[in-house]
Amino acid sequence: MADNGGKLLDSVVLSDAALTTTMEKMSKKASKQYLKFLSPDMLCQSAIATIIAGTVYVGHAYIKFPVTEGVLKMVHLLTGAILGLLLTARIVMGVYLTSTATGHVYAFTKACRSLVVLSSSVSETLTVSAGAEIEKKAVSKFRFELVRLLNLAFYCYSLMLQGLRLAVPPTSLRAGDAKASDELLTAVDNPTVMVTKMIMALLEQQRAAKRISNEQVGVLMGKVDELIGAYHSSLSLLLSPAPVSLTSFTYFFTAAWAYYTGAALAVIELGGNGEVGEFQAFGLGLTLVYTAFLSLFIFGLYEAGNVVEAPLKAVMALMVTEDMSSSLSDDLASLIDDDSVPVFLPMAK
Repeated sequence: MADNGGKLLDSVVLSDAALTTTMEKMSKKASKQYLKFLSPDMLCQSAIATIIAGTVYVGHAYIKFPVTEGVLKMVHLLTGAILGLLLTARIVMGVYLTSTATGHVYAFTKACRSLVVLSSSVSETLTVSAGAEIEKKAVSKFRFELVRLLNLAFYCYSLMLQGLRLAVPPTSLRAGDAKASDELLTAVDNPTVMVTKMIMALLEQQRAAKRISNEQVGVLMGKVDELIGAYHSSLSLLLSPAPVSLTSFTYFFTAAWAYYTGAALAVIELGGNGEVGEFQAFGLGLTLVYTAFLSLFIFGLYEAGNVVEAPLKAVMALMVTEDMSSSLSDDLASLIDDDSVPVFLPMAK
């Protein structure tokens, strides 16, 4: 291909429409999460801290509470620094857990793609007479079933990530001539693991028919084990008990620090307004603004760290599972060495 100057181009690069669309959908989902930290509880607690600040400011201006500005300031700074470290640690741990959860999801899809690529080693054992046609049909059926089961495995896995369970398989993923297997999936507690068992049985059939060597079966079984490993790693994150003691401790002292901040700022502002101890409307306004800002900030850190309690929920809130399923299904159909295998979960129009 040549450009306008007549020079040959080494390659042509086009935009990946499917990838761009998925990224745009994820961006839209993320934009809806921007102000999620502004929970009703957070706003209520910040309002209470601000009311405390205003009350202490007015009361101290006229009653003159027997408190020392230096002590209040020192306690405020020390407890604030320690609390800030604790809240930051919760956020870092939450980010780490969400990153780990995302890695498990993509490890599952990676194992699916690897299985299809490695399945190209399965081939016909007969090349002559009527047996060759039978073998060809058997291998074609194997590839069809492998791609169908891998699609079904990810479908069940994605339901588990959302806290859902398979009731009836999608029409495109049903076993057709084996209704018993579909009914089995709806009866068991872990349909994803049951599908991986079906995949292992399918591979064993190919080994028994001598369409694949024992060494190749071992490699393929290793990929099936990766599917099960990714599933159980995600399940462990889903079922892991939340750190209740840490959460309750952090919440209590976040609220206590916010309330104390209001009182401390009121006393500090009165002590430094030029006319010590006298009420000033401007000073009251500054105290309320400072308290509201610091309260929102500290409670915002607390809310941001709540992802540590449910990392998978945070991941699924941003992922476009339908697009992931469709992209995986398209890849599996493209990677398998059989044009008759369809895209079981096509992208919705």
